[in-house]
Amino acid sequence: MSPNQGNKKDGSLKDFWIGMGISLGIYLLGLFVLFMFASIFFAYLCIAIIGLVLFPIISFAMKRNRLGQGALIGLGLNILLFTACFGILISNFGG
Repeated sequence: MSPNQGNKKDGSLKDFWIGMGISLGIYLLGLFVLFMFASIFFAYLCIAIIGLVLFPIISFAMKRNRLGQGALIGLGLNILLFTACFGILISNFGG
């Protein structure tokens, strides 16, 4: 049984995982920047938001649907993880 049935040109599951990996790699890079270079974190955050939004748009425009789906799921995971981290930081500051 093939993961790409019906000879559709939507892409493979490998593209899906690559999309998720790139999106989560952006998150891990953000953690690295936060801990090592805290002074440039907010600049990185602005660039990362633009990249995370443009990555699925470009993927779908290039007809790489599985890559775009993985990027969208990665975007959702990034939102959840960043929100959780900021929630922990705010609660530790007594907010």
